[in-house]
Amino acid sequence: MILPFMEVSRKTIKMKISNRGTSFMVMLFFLTGILMFSGCDSGEKVIDKATGNQDVKQYQKMKKDIGKIADQQAEKYNDILDDKKK
Repeated sequence: MILPFMEVSRKTIKMKISNRGTSFMVMLFFLTGILMFSGCDSGEKVIDKATGNQDVKQYQKMKKDIGKIADQQAEKYNDILDDKKK
């Protein structure tokens, strides 16, 4: 026996299914958008690489590192000479 207030029409069922599908699609697009934008950078790396700025920065860093190493070697050499003089 079906009571009148328990009756569900086909239209109501179709609307519920449609709303679920729409909700699913909205969530899917939202999550996809978040994932896409989280993987993007501002483009500075690409621009630096294309213009050669990245290579210039690496050259400057290596130049500083080599200067530090040369200073350390000169200091060690001077220490050795001082020890021999004593």
